[in-house]
Amino acid sequence: MKKILLPLLAIAFSSSIVSCTKNLDIPQKSVLSTDEYYANATADDAEALIVSIYKMYWGGRDVTCVNGIEKILFLNSLDDNHYTGGGSFADATNQYQEAGNYNVTSADFAPKIVYKGIYSVIYHCNLILEKIPETTDARINRVKAEANFLRALAMFDAVRWWGTPPLADHLLSQEEYYQSNTPTETSINWILDQMEDAAEKLPAIKGKGQQREFGARISKHAALAYRGKVGLWWGQKSGNMEMVAEAAKDLKEVIDSQLYDLVPDMFILERPAGDFCEEYLFEHNAADDDGFPGDPQNDLRHMWTGWSDGIVAPTDIYTGWGWNAVSKEFGEFLAEHEGDIEKPRFKSTIHTYEQVLAMDYPEGATPGVLPKGICHNAGYFTYRGIAFNSDMYDIEGFWKYSKANAALLRYAEVLLLYAEAQFLANNDADGSGLEALNKVRRRAQIDEVPALTYQIIKDERRAELFYEQERYFDLVRWGDAAQALKDKGKTYYKFYGYKPGTTEWNVETSEGGGNGWQDKYELLPFPYEQITANPNLKQNPGW
Repeated sequence: MKKILLPLLAIAFSSSIVSCTKNLDIPQKSVLSTDEYYANATADDAEALIVSIYKMYWGGRDVTCVNGIEKILFLNSLDDNHYTGGGSFADATNQYQEAGNYNVTSADFAPKIVYKGIYSVIYHCNLILEKIPETTDARINRVKAEANFLRALAMFDAVRWWGTPPLADHLLSQEEYYQSNTPTETSINWILDQMEDAAEKLPAIKGKGQQREFGARISKHAALAYRGKVGLWWGQKSGNMEMVAEAAKDLKEVIDSQLYDLVPDMFILERPAGDFCEEYLFEHNAADDDGFPGDPQNDLRHMWTGWSDGIVAPTDIYTGWGWNAVSKEFGEFLAEHEGDIEKPRFKSTIHTYEQVLAMDYPEGATPGVLPKGICHNAGYFTYRGIAFNSDMYDIEGFWKYSKANAALLRYAEVLLLYAEAQFLANNDADGSGLEALNKVRRRAQIDEVPALTYQIIKDERRAELFYEQERYFDLVRWGDAAQALKDKGKTYYKFYGYKPGTTEWNVETSEGGGNGWQDKYELLPFPYEQITANPNLKQNPGW
């Protein structure tokens, strides 16, 4: 029997892999061949394998993750909602400043990490699908459906980044290692087929509000929601209205299930109080008993995106490294869109300087910006997803980890995807798309709109999905990137609080090092190491 020992397999077993809900007492099996282990896998073994793949997809500090901080900071840096942030304008950490300046290269850190993570997820899903024998065991078949979905989701990530990445729809033989580019439409059709198959086999949650009992695993309707997202993304981008109509059908099935809803209080989103709420279709469980050794979780997004230490910290705010700061453009857009900066969506998403000053402070502290000022800031501060002291695990040392789950797909996005699909497919003939969009607006406590326009749909997505790494992809697929991002990185802002003796914001502007949008950013560059290692992989145009 051919023996292939895999790095992740060794890591998985030596790290005491667990089921998604309980620790599994599995002895180390790294001495076994891959074929032998998978061929004899029990239901407990299968669940141990799939949870390692969930962990890999969710991310953190691992170098083989898809949704780690590398993806978050890189994609947010590319959009018009964020400044790159960091400790200074010259902070060169992982080339994030260069992403914000539109000076990306094929050697940049984030694309390299995400590319590896994607194909590692796909590879290990293929191991489950091909090497665990067919069975009538319900638990194993659920794991197989999850593996089928997760490899399709990872492939969708790859397509959105690179357009024509190789489709690894099976375990490759040695002769197949150097795969060439796969046409985007081929990959999209495959993704849609796998997600449909997974949705047919996955269980649904038992009822609205029962996400916690179900756990942080993919469900039938979450798979359908993602299928709708894929179909809308490519259908709109390619002009395939039949695909868009199919996406609307998938999304409507999710809505009609009545298993999900918007939470009334937007301030619990990305806080521990929102964990497993009825708005989250898919989330990363940050529980301290997730079964993995070491830190309760390895997701450092709150430290990275916490407020800069250039401001005096309110009582419950942990100042971090200040990455992905709110852009002046987004702050002004959201204030105008909501009509009032005290509206719940505005204030639960970002804060003005005045709203920061109105927070509670430790006794004796003088609120305000320190004399050194804050780079990449024009008077607006991120609120959703930052580091709150009361949300942190009580762990000694520098690193801080939040108890809050990370929402990967919210019902609010499902509603907005459906509104867009309906508008494109049939001009929202029955008004259900308008109702979906207005449901989001009602929760935000802003006026309903009487009819859908594409600009209304675009603006609502921008207002609702701040920080969720959708804006760059939206601008590209809508054809709006060239205009929205033409001046990206050309002006730097530094905030010093108020001008002396006034309540006027003291914002210093300077010339930045950015190039703004270039057409080659329609697709991101394949990592240099992949291009050099694989002679059959062609680089994207302009890179």
